[in-house]
Order: sequence, then structure tokens, then C-alpha cells
Amino acid sequence: PVPKPQPERPPPESECLYVAAILREPRLLARDTFRVCDELSHMGLRMVLAQATSGQGLEEALFEATEVVKRALLEAGRRLSAGGSELEGEFVQVCRDIMVRRIDERLVYIKRATEQTPGAFDLTEETRQLLSERKELLALRKRVLDELKPASSGTGTKAPMQPV
Repeated sequence: PVPKPQPERPPPESECLYVAAILREPRLLARDTFRVCDELSHMGLRMVLAQATSGQGLEEALFEATEVVKRALLEAGRRLSAGGSELEGEFVQVCRDIMVRRIDERLVYIKRATEQTPGAFDLTEETRQLLSERKELLALRKRVLDELKPASSGTGTKAPMQPV
């Protein structure tokens, strides 16, 4: 018997919103400061994005996408604003979510990998590299949060930043 192909898992919601926003307004790609496009985990979405940004029309970009991806993108498209600064704000927010999630996943991995290290003087080369990567990731995470701040609602004053 021929093994049934695995059902395709639907792409992550934030990644769908990212791609749907670019399909709606390709110029948003210029706002992708942190190259979130390189962080998309779903192959189907990466393909749609590649097609869409290679100057082919929307129809062609979606033509080769699977039903699962098309449905997810249509659904995401319904949740986005029609365009303009609202759409741009949503896009920046999604970039931020994806980047922070990626960084956090990596930080969790590093934490697990370095927790088994016995004493600090026993640091292996790999552990040292992971710890230095952790420092860079924390700095990057702060940059992402600072640069991609959600637009403030304008009411009231924000509480001062707590020292870390």
C-alpha cells in the first residue's frame, strides 16, 4: 500500500499575516528592517513570497500554492486593514512578533544547551559560543522591540522603563 502523504500543516498565523500584507502592498517589504522574510518557517509561504517579489502578479504567486496555504493567506488577508498606514502598522507588528518568537525559541534552546554545563571554568568552546550568541540575541531582541514599537495610542503617559 502506498503511504498516504502527510497532511500539510497550516502555516503559522503571524507568517500568513506577514505574507498577506506584502501580497496586498509589496512596498511593505522595504519596511522589513530585520529581514523577517528569511525567518519564515513555512516552505509554502516562502514560495509564495518568492514568486510575489519576483515581479509576478498575485495570481501567479498563488497559483502554485497548496490549498492549505491559499486558505490561510485568504483568512489572514481578511484580518488585515485595506492598506495605508493601518496596514503598515500591522505589518511592523507582525515583523516584531515573528522576530521576537524566533529569538525566544533560540534563547530557550541555548538555555537548555548551557544548563548542563558543570562549572563556569569548564566552559567548552561550544558553550562559550552559545553564551556569546545569547548576548547578541538579547541585544537584537531589544533592538527589535525598540525599533518596531507599536504605535502608541497617544493617551496617558507610559510608565518609566523598569531597570533590568
